Amino acid sequence: MGPAPFSGHACCKGSILYGLDRISVADNARELMERLQTAIADKASNDFRELHQTFDLYLFSPLNLAQARSAASMTYLQRWFDDTSPDALFEQFQPIAPIFALGVLKVLEESLLVKPRPLPIDAWWIVDHTTFEIATLVSKQQVTMLLATPRPGRIPMGIWSPEVEAWTTSRFGVVNRKFPRSR
Repeated sequence: MGPAPFSGHACCKGSILYGLDRISVADNARELMERLQTAIADKASNDFRELHQTFDLYLFSPLNLAQARSAASMTYLQRWFDDTSPDALFEQFQPIAPIFALGVLKVLEESLLVKPRPLPIDAWWIVDHTTFEIATLVSKQQVTMLLATPRPGRIPMGIWSPEVEAWTTSRFGVVNRKFPRSR
């Protein structure tokens, strides 16, 4: 998740999803992914509180994703996972931290089953869904994570927009949306 100038587009990447893609193909992918997996699993006993900090320490920091670690990005992610906040996103589906954490754990588990190198992860955020859920799709080539959510309303710009391409086909035709590369 992260800022996506959706403006009518149905899918995007965000800081956590982009980070999962990157960590799965890092030189030390297995080590980094196992650390992230353990850190997320350790949060289960407290209902995955402060999940955004776990992603900061075990995903963004090892990958040097400075933009994802910015105050604006962390505040935005906290709105996802802090169900006690009056600014919580997806209010009708809160708490979503357990859903998100368990979905990411499943993706990591499936990727790490393959040895010696984990399967690459390709994670996407699909908006305009009627509920909040994560689908994990496994093939011999990769693990695909689909985060499906309602549209979150206004999204702050400049948090994370990695270069990605997606095509959506709908009543309005095929749309190609390419996000500008982050600096």
